[in-house]
Amino acid sequence: MDAGSFGPARGPLSVAEASAGMLVQDVLVHPEDVVFVKGIIEASEGIALLLADRGGEITLAAPVGRGDEFAELLGDLERDVGARRRGAPR
Repeated sequence: MDAGSFGPARGPLSVAEASAGMLVQDVLVHPEDVVFVKGIIEASEGIALLLADRGGEITLAAPVGRGDEFAELLGDLERDVGARRRGAPR
């Protein structure tokens, strides 16, 4: 199978494309905490995914059906690493 079999190459997905149809919250953490937060998200059994923009500016997205767990995760991040929500969830 050659590379052309998959269609034209694309760049990375935008945050909007990757989080379409999900609960989305922009969050600010200390840049040195991003890897720690990523580990928490990866261990959270599908509650959310992390999309990093730059430094400590991250976007968390969760399936609509996991809203309560997502809210609890956000609260834990605020308490444990000083995460700050930026704007209203969308």
